[in-house]
Amino acid sequence: MEYTELSAYPLPAGTTTCWTPRAGVGSWAPDPRELSYDHEAHLACAGAGSWIGSVLRMPFRYDAGALRRTLRAWTVRHEVLRTSVEPVHDASGRRTSWSRVTCPPDAVDVDRSAPVSGTADEARATVLAAFEQIGPQRWPHVLFASIEPEPEPGAAGPDDAPGFTLLFGADHSVMDAYSQLLWFDEVTALYERALAGDSDRELAALDVGSHVDFAAFDRRLGMLVSAEDQAVTAWRGFLGPELTFPAYPDPALARRPGDAPDGAVQHSSSTWVLDAERTRAVDALCRAQGTGLQSAVLGLLAGAVRRRTGATSTAFVLPLHTRHEPRYAGSVGWYVGLCPVRIDVADHATTADLVAAAHTAVRASKHLASRPFARVAQLLGVRDAPRFVVSYVDVRRVPGADRWDEWQARTLRSAVPDGDEVYLWVIRSEHGLNVSARCPAGAVPAARLADLVACLGDLLDEAAGGAGSALVGATVTA
Repeated sequence: MEYTELSAYPLPAGTTTCWTPRAGVGSWAPDPRELSYDHEAHLACAGAGSWIGSVLRMPFRYDAGALRRTLRAWTVRHEVLRTSVEPVHDASGRRTSWSRVTCPPDAVDVDRSAPVSGTADEARATVLAAFEQIGPQRWPHVLFASIEPEPEPGAAGPDDAPGFTLLFGADHSVMDAYSQLLWFDEVTALYERALAGDSDRELAALDVGSHVDFAAFDRRLGMLVSAEDQAVTAWRGFLGPELTFPAYPDPALARRPGDAPDGAVQHSSSTWVLDAERTRAVDALCRAQGTGLQSAVLGLLAGAVRRRTGATSTAFVLPLHTRHEPRYAGSVGWYVGLCPVRIDVADHATTADLVAAAHTAVRASKHLASRPFARVAQLLGVRDAPRFVVSYVDVRRVPGADRWDEWQARTLRSAVPDGDEVYLWVIRSEHGLNVSARCPAGAVPAARLADLVACLGDLLDEAAGGAGSALVGATVTA
């Protein structure tokens, strides 16, 4: 599994159709459940054109009617996809806040655009143009696209067609990375059932928790956080007197050096740093030490930063999931908290030292992810955004993971306007460890990022006790 941009995914030439959820006129009603602090913060800073999504090759014949029913069912099954926001104004007409509105399942349908035939590049342009309209302040917050490939030579009929490509894009207000991963298994199962003739009511039935309920709970939790809360104290110490997030400790990588044109987007890459066998070897070493693979990745990353920059301390933001109740395990929504992590690297630190330091640092602060950071930022008066973010996700037990290769499944993120932040997404799958990353545009930041990821791979490989494999160092750059 890789987390990349659409430009790095091999779309087919063929017929592209866009699919847009709609709700009947007058079907929206005020919903008393409050928005989470994180949702409010997202509304304040996000605009159209920023989205996340997923893409896969559906292993079934294309049937427009069955696909419409599938996409409607998926939208209906998850309440957060049937909710939106409306501005609240004061007497002078100034917007003061946001309120939630929700529509019932029976009011939702999915419209189909006129199919357009073209090359792979034209299909990509069509999809991107549609997804760039996604934003947090207007519904729908999720859009779909399908691409029927040109028939292969010798195909006898529609049942011999080699499947089709299906994508979705969604706003962050209704979606996290785990939701992106859950979609693959759910949408293929729904489509197979739709082809088999299951009714709309049967397709729409799903017993999972609603993120709308979770958001209301998260809001109440945030209201309990005061200026004296330990989370506020910890974040104040992490951010420092200027209340700014730590940047990657190499200005050439953390800030644009001036060699990128105006209007550039951040550089993006995806690199396999360990194969499955060597990943298991590192994991076994960590477990023998009483830690885990996440600690190895974070600790050796700090070691790589030390090697490349000389920095004796590596500080970053670590996203952690907040799906602590079983009812939210299969739910679509934004279940993410932030954790401040600082790993100090002593002179001549061994691999065991680095792993232990990371384990201790995360254990000491991971509980802070349960406090909505947007509420903490409100109390502290923080105006800055994270500049160095490292995410670690083990995807091996996600439903359907054993078929992702067959489906050519991949999670996607939109291109991001150039900025000074550095993001690393480390994904453990059955194939090993993949590091997806983005950084400022330009040749110098791209080279520094590639060097950092390569150094991390070398340290992990050294921990595994060998010279690596052909997979190590394989890089796809968007």
